[in-house]
Amino acid sequence: MKKILYLYGEIHGSEVINYTEFELWNNFYKTGLRHLFMELPYFYTGFINRWMKMKDDQILDELFIGDVVGDSEYDRNFFKQIKELCPETVFHGTDIGHKFDTLGTAYLKSLSPYSDEYKITSENISQAKEYYDFIQESKNGDYSAGSHIREKYMAKNFIRELESVNSCDIVGIYGEAHLFSDSADTFGIEQNMLSMIEKYYANGINIEKTLVRDIITPIKKIKSIIFGKEYDISFFGGLYTPWDENADYITFSKIENAFSHFKNLSKKDNIIPASMYPVTVLKNDVFIIESFKNRKSVMKQLFICDDNSKDCGLLTTELDIKL
Repeated sequence: MKKILYLYGEIHGSEVINYTEFELWNNFYKTGLRHLFMELPYFYTGFINRWMKMKDDQILDELFIGDVVGDSEYDRNFFKQIKELCPETVFHGTDIGHKFDTLGTAYLKSLSPYSDEYKITSENISQAKEYYDFIQESKNGDYSAGSHIREKYMAKNFIRELESVNSCDIVGIYGEAHLFSDSADTFGIEQNMLSMIEKYYANGINIEKTLVRDIITPIKKIKSIIFGKEYDISFFGGLYTPWDENADYITFSKIENAFSHFKNLSKKDNIIPASMYPVTVLKNDVFIIESFKNRKSVMKQLFICDDNSKDCGLLTTELDIKL
């Protein structure tokens, strides 16, 4: 019987996506699955696996320093829930060794230099160094410039970890671009991780891949009065935004059945591709995006989806109106 890979493509740092992924894993765990593959360095999940056996959260606190996507409180809660309700989970990190000079070095020092873990960790660190050196030397300094290096090693690491669990089915959580060709094109990736894995195994395994954004449901539904009219609002929670100096996170809410009431309003020159949302966006959808800094609301914007482009697909445009 062929091994099954259940792979889920996500947007990182999303509250509703992390909640959905935990529910998915919890259901798989109840069926007997124990191996969870993630877009994290080998040594990062090494620390997580150690923490799973500890009574305190010291290791987890040291990992979550809040400087990159994946260090959000939503991600932290994801791991906390797994430790509490799925304690036999074994994490497998198959990304290159991001944070190699801090976490990677610390993990390496804790290992016997004669162990397989030491060898794999050293290799993971070397992968990251090659990737970041290439980016630094590239003309534009764009992270996508080194995608061929990263995707190659992600596939190699994935295959290594998959072979280590023998005949077990596994669940994997990765950024959309590493699993789906359409998303890969958006990020300038010519050949992504999954395409290489599929080529390596040919027809030797079964792969079921799902976009998490397509299966999520709202965190909550409320009613709200907007410009004198009552609407049903679907709230999808926050998205961690460490790249934005003006906001720590933003929240997404969809105003249901609102297109006809907002379609004729004037627009600003501010466009967000639908692919950047943590939820599937359909034509004629209307969203409220609220920005928060230090847990205080600093801006609230209204976006409408009524356009598309050849390169980016569906687009949402800010309406020139103050909420």
